[in-house]
Order: sequence, then structure tokens, then C-alpha cells
Amino acid sequence: MLRLNRRLLQALVLSTAVAHVCGCATTGTLLDGRSKSFVIVGYSTSFAWPDMLQEMLDEQSGGPRVYHVLNAVVGGSPVEIWNADPGTPEYERTIEAMLRDYFGPDARLRGDAPEPTIALCQQSLQFTRTRRGPIADASDTEGIVIGTDALEKFAKRLHRHGIERVYLGMHIYKKPVEPEVGNERLALEALLRRNYPFVYEGPDVWTATRDQYPDAFAEDGMHPSELGAKIMAEGWYRTVAGSAVRQDIIDRMYVRKYDLDRMMRAYIQSRRRE
Repeated sequence: MLRLNRRLLQALVLSTAVAHVCGCATTGTLLDGRSKSFVIVGYSTSFAWPDMLQEMLDEQSGGPRVYHVLNAVVGGSPVEIWNADPGTPEYERTIEAMLRDYFGPDARLRGDAPEPTIALCQQSLQFTRTRRGPIADASDTEGIVIGTDALEKFAKRLHRHGIERVYLGMHIYKKPVEPEVGNERLALEALLRRNYPFVYEGPDVWTATRDQYPDAFAEDGMHPSELGAKIMAEGWYRTVAGSAVRQDIIDRMYVRKYDLDRMMRAYIQSRRRE
């Protein structure tokens, strides 16, 4: 019991820090008791945390599943890949795969979940303009515009496919590719100033994971460890829960143990073509 309490205390301290850096909404909630689906749009950092988010949303509803987390993550697919032209291999493995699996009456993987109307995008601008990203520093006006235009194209594409709310969060901290990865937030800030009514800000997991480096990272120093995935799950839970957030649900998530390798293998298997 003493060990459990120590872990819970550590989770409480970390959770307070995450709540601060996420800039999470204090009013309103997407968890209104009505059945809805959230589609997760991301890359290789997001194989695990959507399952953690699903568990928290199931606890929130306290009965039959009301909120559905539909994972459309594709490894190695930052915004530049999701913006690929129709007919290309990149389009086929991102947008086309997402539509096939989760949209329309013949969706392959949606089950009894409704068609998604909300996208939670844990994304990156790597390979936009340069491999590291478009923005060298805060004075790089050209790079900020390039990054902002890429995010705008990405959000508009999702919106055209029926997504009513596009929540955008940028890359976790990535020490070998800084400061460009951290500078991605400058493009997101600029996009928000363009005032598209369907674009919303996601959690700031870059700051939250930077502050927990290296513990929040796997051995490669770039992908999340179990702790890192939990930080991301908490950030996104706070984003969708808003004023309905429950600290007890967050605390229990931090205490649970997860096998990230098994979760990744199970997810990849589920998305393979029949």
C-alpha cells in the first residue's frame, strides 16, 4: 500500500504540472452525455495514449460506452504526409485509410460508434520546408507562414470530410530536433489567429514532456515512454473534459501499468487491410 501511495503522490504532483502547461479550458465540455466519436490523427508518438484516453472516458460515462476513441494514427506521418495529394501512396495510407476505417455506412472498424465529428490531432510539422521543420526561430517569418499554411490545409481537409471540430496539438519535446520542433507552436498560434470556427487548440504536450525529460521518453529519446504516453493522455483528457474533468480518473490512470509494445502491435494489427 505504501508503494501505491507513493506512486499516486507522484502522479498528483505531475498532474498538477500538466494541467498548468496544457492551458486547458476551464469552462464547457465535450463530454455532455451524448454519444460521440473522437478520431485521433497523428504519427508514431500516438500508438498508446488513445487507449488510455478511452479508459478515462469510459470511467467518465460510468456505464455503456458513450464516448468512442477511434485511432487513425499512422507511423511516420506528420502534417506534410496528411496533406498529400489524392492518388499518392501517402494519401492512401493516411486520409484514405482513415475514411475507409471510420467514415460512412460501410466503415470497416467503427462498430457501433457514430461517425467521428471531432478530430484530436497530435501532430508535427517535420518535413514541411525542411526535415527538421519549417521554423528556425521566432524571427523566421517565412517559416511561420509556411507552417501555418500547412496546418490550415490539414485542418480544412479534415473539416471537408465532416469533422466539425479540429483540435490541434503539436509534437512532444524532441531533443535531437530542437528548437524546430518546439517552434511548431508558433505556427499553431498563428493559425488560431486566423479565426477558423472549426479549429481549436489542443494540449501543450511539448512543454509537459520537456519538463519530464528524460523520464517521459523511451530509450531513443524521441518517442514517449509509459510516463510520456500518460502525460499525453492526461493532456487530451483535460482538453475534451474541460469543466467536467475528474482528478480521480486521472490519478487512477497514472497508477495503472501499460505494456506500450503490446499496445502498439495490437493497434497496427487492427489497422491492417483485410
